[in-house]
Amino acid sequence: MDVIIEKERCSGCGACMASCPKEAISMQRDSEGFDFPHIDETLCIDCGLCQKVCPPLHYAEKINKRLDKNSVQRGFAARNKNFEQRLVSSSGSIFAVLAQYVLSMGGAVVGVAYDDKFNAEYKIIESDAELPLVQGSKYLQCKPSREIFKQIREILKTGRNVLFSGLACQVEGLHSFLRKDYDNLVCIDLICMGIPSAEVWQIYLNSFFKGEKILNVNFKEKSVGWNHFNLAITTDKQEFKQWGMINPYFKSMFYTYNMRRSCFVCPFKRIEREADITLADCWGASRLVPQIDDNKGLSSVIVHSEKGLSLWSKVASLVDSIELPLEDIIKGNTNMIENRTCDYKKRSIFYKLLLSKQPQKAFIFAERQGVTKKPNILRRIINKLKIYSNIFR
Repeated sequence: MDVIIEKERCSGCGACMASCPKEAISMQRDSEGFDFPHIDETLCIDCGLCQKVCPPLHYAEKINKRLDKNSVQRGFAARNKNFEQRLVSSSGSIFAVLAQYVLSMGGAVVGVAYDDKFNAEYKIIESDAELPLVQGSKYLQCKPSREIFKQIREILKTGRNVLFSGLACQVEGLHSFLRKDYDNLVCIDLICMGIPSAEVWQIYLNSFFKGEKILNVNFKEKSVGWNHFNLAITTDKQEFKQWGMINPYFKSMFYTYNMRRSCFVCPFKRIEREADITLADCWGASRLVPQIDDNKGLSSVIVHSEKGLSLWSKVASLVDSIELPLEDIIKGNTNMIENRTCDYKKRSIFYKLLLSKQPQKAFIFAERQGVTKKPNILRRIINKLKIYSNIFR
């Protein structure tokens, strides 16, 4: 075995690495900052297991099984009734509600946390005190782990419940690795535009915060409201906040310059999912459900399976929710069913600048793409009034 899948189709889920019985596969980073499987041919026994568990290679074969799993297909707009918890979450803080229920039943929760350099990595938590570590969106590729899927399997074998949260490709990777269904596993996936490069993120931090120690990162800080979120970075020298729609790192993502190539041909952009529940921002909330939209975060929730519906019903008293047609949710989240396109010429320019001696020029290039207006003065006043009304309610 020398190639598992074409590089342009590999999502980097790590199922092949975790499954290899000889640990012959490692994930190695390319020049764009994405991890891909590398096979040590001196260790490989040519068993073919890595290809058997590769989700993109077998997507078409699982269509009927996937349809069986998606027997519910109900959509909701929802928000956590715990206002403080919602403030530190990216949207409506529904993941926190689901996670706390699983933890209260003695289960384990697997989500994405920051490491000491603010890269994204999987983390297993077993207490409410650890929950903030895996809350909030991390807009960069999660570092593949040889051990995390194995650890999840060992917990499942004990009979304890596990709640796993990741992107659609990561959920598919976990299921492929496990190679059987576990009644005590519930998976949440997130609607995503695509996976940004972890290396681009590190270059951004090193370029714009050179010589500063990063203390905290919040990709969706809501002090100006959820509709106009900030990228907020706390260092030992400053409290940085910038509107996400004009931030150069975000713009390199919005224009797909820093996105993994497989995301342009992602097979998992379908209504039917391997996950039991799909979460996303409820864009268009002010039109769809104004009665529960306070500009502090609202989630779209799509329940796919009976297992997902069972968990959702158990947290119903902890959330404000309104059922919505799936088509209304998808109108505000077209990334659920559509792949983004890429201007490869501009993407090449971006990476050429990024790998030069002045990488800031790459982000300046991205920043200049398109024109995005800041919220006008009236909108900023309205957002401030909503903030104060929520604080003093």
